[in-house]
Amino acid sequence: MAINFQKFIDNITLTDAQWEDAKKKYEGVCGCLDRHFYDASYNQNHKYLFGSYKLRTCVRPIVPEQDVDVLFKIPEANYEKYQNNPGGLLQEARSALKEKYTTTDTIKAWGKVVLIKFADGTHNVEVLPAYELESGKFKIPNTENGGSWDIFDPRSSVEEFQDSNSKTYGLTQELSKIAKSWIRNTTTLSYKSFVIVNDVIRFLDDVYPGGKGDNGYLSIIKDFFTYLHNRTSVFDDRYSHITTAKTRIDKAYQYEEEGKHIEASEELIKVFGAVFPKADKNEDNTKDARSFNNAPSPWRV
Repeated sequence: MAINFQKFIDNITLTDAQWEDAKKKYEGVCGCLDRHFYDASYNQNHKYLFGSYKLRTCVRPIVPEQDVDVLFKIPEANYEKYQNNPGGLLQEARSALKEKYTTTDTIKAWGKVVLIKFADGTHNVEVLPAYELESGKFKIPNTENGGSWDIFDPRSSVEEFQDSNSKTYGLTQELSKIAKSWIRNTTTLSYKSFVIVNDVIRFLDDVYPGGKGDNGYLSIIKDFFTYLHNRTSVFDDRYSHITTAKTRIDKAYQYEEEGKHIEASEELIKVFGAVFPKADKNEDNTKDARSFNNAPSPWRV
């Protein structure tokens, strides 16, 4: 069963071709904005990747709403130009992108970003035009509630994640992907990507501050859903979904303790979908039987 968990992670990890597609898309968008705002060729220093693609917690299969989040740094002159009209900056960026992507159906400015929606099965891009402050934080346009410039600090979130991932020897990244796979398989569940990642960080800080240790995949996942269940209000729309997942994972854990690998994997498929491979046999629960719950993990270094 240890092979199944490794295969599960492989199944939800983006392929090299998908990573390349994401890079091609956001570099194309930022290159277009570079030519427009700086009258120059693409300068990588003018962009800052953040979100799931920066943290490498995005999962497959690619879905139509899957976006690469990238910030584009505008010149000071453009910030001054739109200080009293933040929505104007988004519209200018949108117009520049429409000139390049003439066959793309959806290029729209909304909220704080410009969305460029590409063909199904490939990545969309949400670009956030922003003015960088000396502090390293950014001012970003917000078209809601009459328009404003908000302070945005993606670097601190990235640093917090990277610090956690380093302390846990990669467990933060892997558990985030597993949790996102559960969300992806739970169609009526609304759970923001950055929220589940923050929940993973808090959980590991409280329960596994030193990383995986000798604990198996299933033990960690069981503890994580117990953690979510205990900290989610019954009035929260997510509560019933968390409860259902926890019940199935608890059942899978019990099956595994009994050496019933097939039944355990069937419960996990209910949680994570067909991306979780089904076990092909059960084992006698003897001293020689090797439970996937105690199997070595690729998280360990």
